[in-house]
Amino acid sequence: MPNLLKVNDLSVSFFSPQGELEAVRNVSFSLNEGETLALVGESGCGKSVLCKSLMGLLHSGAVIKNGEILLQGKDLVKMSESELCNLRGSEIAMVFQDPMTSLNPTLTIEKQVAEAVRIHNPGLSKAEIHDRVIQLLESVGIGQASELCKLYPASFSGGMRQRVVIAIALAGNPKILLADEPTTALDVTIQAQILDVLKDVQKKLGLSIILVSHDLGVVAKIADRVAIMYAGKIVEIGMADEVYYDPRHPYTWGLLRTLPALSDGKHELYTIPGAPPTGINLPKGDAFAPRNPFALPIDFEKEPPMFRISDTHYAATWLLDKGAPDISLNSLDSIVSKQEAMMQHKSGKKTVRDENILEVEHLSHRFKIRRGVYVNAVKDVSFNIKAGEIFGLVGESGSGKSTVASCIMNIYYPLKGSVRFKGIDIFNPKEASKNKDILKTKRQLIFQDSSSSLNQRMTIEDIISEPMVINRIKPERGSMKAEAEYQMKYVGLDASYAKRYPPELSGGQRQRVAIARAVSMDAELLVADEPVASLDASIQAQVINLFRHLRDEHGCAILFIAHDLAMVKYLCDRVGVMYRGKLVEIGDTAEVFNNPQHEYTKSLLAAIPKPDPRSERQKEIHIYRGETHECE
Repeated sequence: MPNLLKVNDLSVSFFSPQGELEAVRNVSFSLNEGETLALVGESGCGKSVLCKSLMGLLHSGAVIKNGEILLQGKDLVKMSESELCNLRGSEIAMVFQDPMTSLNPTLTIEKQVAEAVRIHNPGLSKAEIHDRVIQLLESVGIGQASELCKLYPASFSGGMRQRVVIAIALAGNPKILLADEPTTALDVTIQAQILDVLKDVQKKLGLSIILVSHDLGVVAKIADRVAIMYAGKIVEIGMADEVYYDPRHPYTWGLLRTLPALSDGKHELYTIPGAPPTGINLPKGDAFAPRNPFALPIDFEKEPPMFRISDTHYAATWLLDKGAPDISLNSLDSIVSKQEAMMQHKSGKKTVRDENILEVEHLSHRFKIRRGVYVNAVKDVSFNIKAGEIFGLVGESGSGKSTVASCIMNIYYPLKGSVRFKGIDIFNPKEASKNKDILKTKRQLIFQDSSSSLNQRMTIEDIISEPMVINRIKPERGSMKAEAEYQMKYVGLDASYAKRYPPELSGGQRQRVAIARAVSMDAELLVADEPVASLDASIQAQVINLFRHLRDEHGCAILFIAHDLAMVKYLCDRVGVMYRGKLVEIGDTAEVFNNPQHEYTKSLLAAIPKPDPRSERQKEIHIYRGETHECE
């Protein structure tokens, strides 16, 4: 199969007062015609910078230090901006993560798709452009396109907006489609639909796709080959089956072991120790060595070359050297098992009690669209949460999950029904006023986006202590500073972060700050609305472990709203499934997942992306030690 794209020794750096940030370091790979290559790794590993390099869309502060990007033999690095403009859309196109920032909210869908069609086909008439717009929208699975194209982006769901963005990207009939986290914040069923759209258009048009994702389940469903990136380098690359079922790099082992599906029955999800490097002043030798439990002395001195495992599988780790000890994924599993045994020995038992801390009865709520027109967001929903229990609430976007959470937190006043917290009717003015201190402190809300929910101009110390200041609570540890540092330690943050600001922290660290702020009130109920949706797999594992710790050690009840069903299965004691505003199924998590009764629940579970069952050949893991080789 001929190479459509070939990248050789590409290095990209950003220069700042703090020094040189090496975002991409000597990356080499190829992309074949009709192939899907996935780029996987934690935030900051260089995935998006690599894609923007291919598009010629790098920030003005970025410099391509060396390397070449050959598109059918033409080096994009040497092209002028005008030459690149002619290639964008017609040869190589890109789909970004957030469709709302890619679409103009003031223009109809038809006008936005038509603009892309007109740019790449200037000779078409108005009628031909309209027909092409309808054809593109239908090709990405938008039914009734002739009517829906007259709507604005705000009238579309997240999945529908993403389909529109894909349609715009296809307007120029590109040979290569770059998809940067296209399904990150989408529900599992919508995510499955978008993946099906990508596979369908690839089959029809013969597209080559580079998919950027931190979700290993998504990658398993669509990718032909997988490249694992760390600290700006590709550390392992191979066919999807090879990387999933015969991984060779310790970083790949760690990413796979963070998946909830591999931790059924375990007390904690595995987390990769430490944090990824920033790219400035990278350590000598292998950048992953400080986080690698199997690091050899040479890892701290010399960067490993790329070892050839098979004609299609390569990995950059000294563990594949002829003189290295026999260490494999099984060795990591042994360490994980020992840590799990220690955690179970040290940890306390779950403190689920018989009494209900939250009772939701016949809750209904609607939103006014315009005069006389309403949307029923929640319809007659009833459930309870016991003290010390984690209750999962799942369903598609628009099913009413967040509306229920907002009613529980008194953000919305419902049309009908009641909510009782610790026996207090939160919508009864007299009861609420009498117990306002309990309602203000013992219920806390954790939002999905920690970037927008934290004040960017306040230090971490001030953010965590602010609720105590507002509620005039005397800190138990003598000062607000000491109290904030205690809460930071409780959620696994070092006290050195106290004087930093949110933009200086990673997504996982910011989410820990949001949790620390919530538990500083000695909360008895946490309402967590999609708290891990946009986090890397390794950071998700850290936050999920923290929720389990809060339940087991602190006795905290948690309403966990999520679209990641594998995470819900691992974390929650009970689960409720919402569909179009109604609670259609509720029960013990194991029972609902193993024996779903409602057709919608069955469709949700069927949409979970996961690898195909491995063959007998793939079950065998062989340790190969051989010659080094440049990956192709």
